[in-house]
Amino acid sequence: MLESVKNFVNVRNLWIRYKVPKQWRFGYLDVDVIRGVSFSIDHGECYGLVGESGSGKTTILKAFMRLVKPYRGSIYVDGVDIFENDKKGREIVRRIGYVPQDPLTSVDPRMRVKDIVSEPLIALNVDRERALEKVVTLLELTGLDVEIMNKHPFELSGGMVQRVIIARSIISNPKIVLLDEPTSALDVITQAQILNLLKDLRDMMGFTYILVTHDLNVAKYISSRIGVLLKGYLIEEGDVKRIINEPLHPYTRIIVDAFRLRDVGELTYTTGARCPLSAACKYREDICRREMPPPIYLDGNMVRCWYFKK
Repeated sequence: MLESVKNFVNVRNLWIRYKVPKQWRFGYLDVDVIRGVSFSIDHGECYGLVGESGSGKTTILKAFMRLVKPYRGSIYVDGVDIFENDKKGREIVRRIGYVPQDPLTSVDPRMRVKDIVSEPLIALNVDRERALEKVVTLLELTGLDVEIMNKHPFELSGGMVQRVIIARSIISNPKIVLLDEPTSALDVITQAQILNLLKDLRDMMGFTYILVTHDLNVAKYISSRIGVLLKGYLIEEGDVKRIINEPLHPYTRIIVDAFRLRDVGELTYTTGARCPLSAACKYREDICRREMPPPIYLDGNMVRCWYFKK
């Protein structure tokens, strides 16, 4: 039984690029935004992806929803490559839940709550009467009064709308729930309530979460393991408490210092096939300016830094 829950999600050597308009000239450039990212997630685990804006966090979520396609690498969910096996891949993606950053901009303001929550089931051709019965159950489960079923999103508070979105994301009993900065648009008290709800739902129903955030407080509270992204590279991965208390990669130390309200200064990044931090890192060596190190595994943790290659 243990084998069936291990490595429920497998991301293997994922490369994704976007076309970016050339400056001052016609045409486009191919720019890699995800560079050889690999990680695995056990069933029922919450895996956090942490990094600043532009690190590639949301692009990875888009890949899980097949909104972008990698030009190299694979994403396996429950043993199925969601890009290689088109039919089964589409079936899996239809059962992936998604909780966005800003709840109000992710719903049609003309729709009523009952229609918003039942939307995934209607797309799966579930009978409308049966779908509405499940809406009642999910609203109660997420701490909402069923009397709001006929209300519109603008009649609710931000926290209530986010609960509606969470109910929508889990109504089809998804294999995975993607959390894209799920609390960043909410006040501190509501953030805590939503995080407690997400944690309770995972414990109760065994959901597998992929959390994207720049807030280490959020990652620390809900995630068991986190991966740190820097300019498309996964540069460190490990237990969330270990990473916050004993970060290995110099960049991870910088974001942990920022989390602890220490002054970290402004960073300068480099481009090309080298460590993006090589211009600003106090531990840099000549090789750091030439090439990106491979993943290095230390006691169940992963880090990509030439310092640990010695």
